[in-house]
Amino acid sequence: MDEPLRRRLRKLGVVKGLSGLKAGPKPEGVRRPESSAPSRSALPGAEKSMDEGVFWLDLRHYDRAYTHGRYALSGLDDVPETALDLLGVPDLGDRPAFLDTETTGLARGAGTLAFLVGVGVWSGEGFDLHLIFMRDPDEEPAALAYLTELLSGVTGLVTFNGRGFDVPLLETRYVINRMPLTPLTLPHLDLLTVARRLWRDHLPSRRLGELERRILDVMRTEQDLDSGLIPWMYRHYLATGDAREMVRVLYHNEIDVLSLASLLVHAARMVERPDEMALASAEWAGIGRVYDRAGREAEAFRAWQLALSGEIDELDANCAARLWKEMGVRFKRRKAWPEALAIWNAWIDRLPGDVTPLVEQAKYYEWTVRDLGEAMACTEVALARAAAHPDGMRRFSVLAELEHRQERLKRKLVRDEARAEAD
Repeated sequence: MDEPLRRRLRKLGVVKGLSGLKAGPKPEGVRRPESSAPSRSALPGAEKSMDEGVFWLDLRHYDRAYTHGRYALSGLDDVPETALDLLGVPDLGDRPAFLDTETTGLARGAGTLAFLVGVGVWSGEGFDLHLIFMRDPDEEPAALAYLTELLSGVTGLVTFNGRGFDVPLLETRYVINRMPLTPLTLPHLDLLTVARRLWRDHLPSRRLGELERRILDVMRTEQDLDSGLIPWMYRHYLATGDAREMVRVLYHNEIDVLSLASLLVHAARMVERPDEMALASAEWAGIGRVYDRAGREAEAFRAWQLALSGEIDELDANCAARLWKEMGVRFKRRKAWPEALAIWNAWIDRLPGDVTPLVEQAKYYEWTVRDLGEAMACTEVALARAAAHPDGMRRFSVLAELEHRQERLKRKLVRDEARAEAD
């Protein structure tokens, strides 16, 4: 196998089985990064040796008082187990690790390499960040061995989209290198899932960068770069050996990992002590979603009612409709009719274009209390609202359903009148 093809396979992460192949003559003008001056002079850190080989390690320490955005790292000591349980993990222990990867692409197949793994380990003494960097795909076995050793001493794992991407990708790399997956079986909290529950109705995007700006007050320096450029930058580094731009990639990963710690502190405070925070109505909607998922319905309803009250700010109409519908369904299921009617009435008043609460009331009057006159009145108001909707299949479908309901109620009313006259 000639050298260009061998280098291309290495860039794709296909490294097993190459050690016994004889390389052809190196073409002129092609540079391959070794443990050489460009890497050592540009990259912070030092070469780290393992039984499996060498890799590059940049180890940084932050004391307890170090502040990242709104929070000091010492806030990690104040994250209670009750908050963790609400967020989706029973316990992270006293030495949680915060993990983020930089990769050669977004696929999770064998061709994608996690060339940089950032792991921040929290203990009572501070926060130790390990930036595990592969100067060449050949360094992967040593880097993974170090990751295994590092994670063997932690008690939990925190990621952002780690369940969907980082952990499956690392599992693939461990399998390719015939190494056990033990370090990836820790209790795992994926903060992307948490962010989607808490801020789905509050933010247009739940990307980590958006959460940094809008929630955590994290300001990145000009040294940062768009994450979409990182795979290309690594390929450029492999082709040229020039590691100067890799410093920016290390900075990007460092901030990502630190932001995971701040985001955990903030999310835990939101669900544990929401009354002490200045939250928007849409954030209260998210808190209610977290409580509801944990089976704490009464607290969920309180959060949702506060979100809908208008006392904080006006909730988006679509979000408000979802909350009213969810609460109405719960009360209806329990046959708590006064509470259900109160929900539907508030919904009717606040969203004058919505027909759903009128349909629910029509069902209640038709089938539960047998008041066909009230059922017809609700249906006619719903028809008037639906007629004002924009043209389209949705409007056509709603009108057809309401007209069918109206005709059925008319037949029932005529039949009841006939029976009354006969009596």
